[in-house]
Amino acid sequence: MPSTHLPLRKDVPNELKWDLSLLYSDDQAMQADLAEITKLTAQLGDLKGHLGDSAQTLTQVLQASRDLDVKLEKAYVYAFLRRDSDTTDARANNLFGQAAQTLVQVQTQTAFIDPELLALPEGTLANWLTTSPALQEFAVEIKRMRLQRDHVLKTSEEALLNRLNRTLDSAEEIYNTLNDADLKFGQIKDEHGQWVELTHGNRSQYTESMDRSVRQAAVKAYAKPYHDLRNTFAQTFNSFVSSQNAQAEIRHYQSARQASLSPHQIDEQVYDTLVTTVNDHLDLAHRWYAIKQRALGISDFSQADLNVPLAGNDVMKTTFSQGKELTLAALAVLGDDYVKGLQTEFNQRWIDVAENKGKRSGGYQVSVYDGNPFILLNWTDKLYSTFVLANESGHAMHSWFSQHHQPAQYADAPIFLAEVASTFNENILTEYLLAKYQDDPQIQLYVLEESINGYIGSIFRQTQFAEFEHQAYQAEQAGQTLTADYLDQLSTELLHRYYGPQVSLLAGGASQSWAYVPHFYMNYYVYQYATSWAASSSLAQQVWTGQTGALDRYLGFLKSGSSKDPIETMQAAGIDMTGRAYLDQALKMFAERLDQIEDLLKHQK
Repeated sequence: MPSTHLPLRKDVPNELKWDLSLLYSDDQAMQADLAEITKLTAQLGDLKGHLGDSAQTLTQVLQASRDLDVKLEKAYVYAFLRRDSDTTDARANNLFGQAAQTLVQVQTQTAFIDPELLALPEGTLANWLTTSPALQEFAVEIKRMRLQRDHVLKTSEEALLNRLNRTLDSAEEIYNTLNDADLKFGQIKDEHGQWVELTHGNRSQYTESMDRSVRQAAVKAYAKPYHDLRNTFAQTFNSFVSSQNAQAEIRHYQSARQASLSPHQIDEQVYDTLVTTVNDHLDLAHRWYAIKQRALGISDFSQADLNVPLAGNDVMKTTFSQGKELTLAALAVLGDDYVKGLQTEFNQRWIDVAENKGKRSGGYQVSVYDGNPFILLNWTDKLYSTFVLANESGHAMHSWFSQHHQPAQYADAPIFLAEVASTFNENILTEYLLAKYQDDPQIQLYVLEESINGYIGSIFRQTQFAEFEHQAYQAEQAGQTLTADYLDQLSTELLHRYYGPQVSLLAGGASQSWAYVPHFYMNYYVYQYATSWAASSSLAQQVWTGQTGALDRYLGFLKSGSSKDPIETMQAAGIDMTGRAYLDQALKMFAERLDQIEDLLKHQK
């Protein structure tokens, strides 16, 4: 039998690993920085009680805090990436533990800054900002902090809460360890009758199989460990939600949702408008499932049939090298500077490509101001992986442009904006592929379905997750324990509503899909996939069609970081996210995709 097991980390070729020497030459160099960070933190702590002495002292504290954050970010990300490369590596886990402990120490010893700054009289601070150019650089940051004054605690209380941060957020680490290091899905038989190991990384290969028995086996095998450990996953999720609700209450927010959105100046109505608008258009999702059921000719259409491609799964296979070429070609529309950034990303090994034993599942990008962005992938030779590469490269270039045009305190864009840059790239890649293969109906069909899956996965599915998340938080806040039975019931009700009458649920674990989602441990994160996809689909259309000023507005968006509030930043890019028009427009474009694919299918008969 051929080898079907994941390689060990040491057996993955270097060219498929990220180059962490771009941050530190070795672990010892990173640990030396941790020692320096500890020393600098103590020096900054000596200024406790003196923020109100003068504009110069306040500036000194803010500059020192910023520089400390930059140094800590570099060390923490290095340890984070070492750990995620192989979550079974004891040395890497120990290194990450050291970094996490240093983070807690820094947060605890600098907890005096926010309360002291907020205690400054309005007139004094206004005068200092007017007369001190160096302090003026922090004006936006100071404004944001003061908008949250009702939620900042006394210095002693902030220090205590920061000391407990790692414990309060431990459920996320427990979930990630369980999900990435300990969970096993067993083996299934592939299309050739060979036994193969099912993993997070190759799951899609088998759930998209043209052989229905293979994809049914893959869906059931993937669900089984989540079902078997449903009570453990439920307790972990309950602990996380309870912690977030408690911290929101401690900080005098009305809810964890307000605590998550308010610091980024996102009105909760944005969330509610998303849920309402998507529910108004659920008929479009149901229409897609009906189209797919008819095209596949399956009377008992189920969850196991959702991902099988109508054009066949051997269409548009892409190696990592080919994926990079397609991404570069598609995004050339953004100009030379953007392409140069991508080439640097590809050539300097910012990307960890291949799946290995113990590696963190999924994909993400993390930026380092005093360095460069890094991307985690788990590559399969499916077109989907190229879309993931384009998506994460969108994050990377957003970070790259922002850090080259903003000071450190404004270089990191909030997630509400970051997901626009990533999904924008997916929409541009779709337009490029449809144009490139306009004379090939089979590839057209395949690419159109990828685009439709983007709308389904980013707008409909993430809004479904957002509903689930918010209802779970509200229930826990009202005193409900989030047991496995409760979460299964909540999830099943939403699945039925979002899938509609065409899709039947598989028995035996299907309702545990709530346990599959690591982003539930990021506290009101998922809704932003939906809002971002809706906004980026319009922006991408404007840039792709060459609308006057669209490219300049988009590049300005990439360079803006967090220098303005997110709603204002999006308005400057040409999208008003305070209403529902941008959502209705995106869903109109989705309906047009459905028209296109129906026309293709009609002509294939």
